[in-house]
Amino acid sequence: MEGVTAMSHQLNAALDDLGKAMKVLRDSTRQIPFRREGFRLVHHEFARSTAALRVAMSYARSQLEEPSVRRRRNRRR
Repeated sequence: MEGVTAMSHQLNAALDDLGKAMKVLRDSTRQIPFRREGFRLVHHEFARSTAALRVAMSYARSQLEEPSVRRRRNRRR
């Protein structure tokens, strides 16, 4: 189970990094006009793809957790 825990931590780190990168991208693109050379369409496609990736990674993280961690998390709800 040690490998599973390491993979779960790596997924957590990757999700955190992805969230930070998307925030930096959002802040950076505020000055770009959305109509500029089809930027709006490209931006929306990228944001949707990134959101789908984030959901898939979150689901994978929940599948990697040990059953005892899942039980504790479900009790808190």
